Amino acid sequence: MDIKEIANLYRAQLSSSNKINKDDGFKQIFDRKLAEINATTFQTPIDIKADVLEHSNKILNILDDYAKGLIDPSKTLKDIEPLVESIEKEVGLMEAKAADKGINDKDLDGFIKDLAVTANVAVFKFHRGDYI
Repeated sequence: MDIKEIANLYRAQLSSSNKINKDDGFKQIFDRKLAEINATTFQTPIDIKADVLEHSNKILNILDDYAKGLIDPSKTLKDIEPLVESIEKEVGLMEAKAADKGINDKDLDGFIKDLAVTANVAVFKFHRGDYI
């Protein structure tokens, strides 16, 4: 095994992680996805979509606060736990509203599933103890 290849791989990983840190976070990703969804034709009533998107916006804001809390050395896991509970609650509400209303929009449905998976993974990692 060549040591130089390992060093190059490490530098590549560092540059890709810097790219993520320079990003504005979940809010920017949400806005981009929302713009993509709005560009397509919806097959569901606007009030249903607005309600689901409002919950998804709350989830993304909470995920942003959660990420900032994990980075902040003055915050303990006990301080961050209410954010995790909020994430769980909002994801449940968003999924329930989407399921009850029977959304027939593939793009919106995909976005909801992706956001739910992302949020649930963050919650799972917290409860599993990845940040101890």
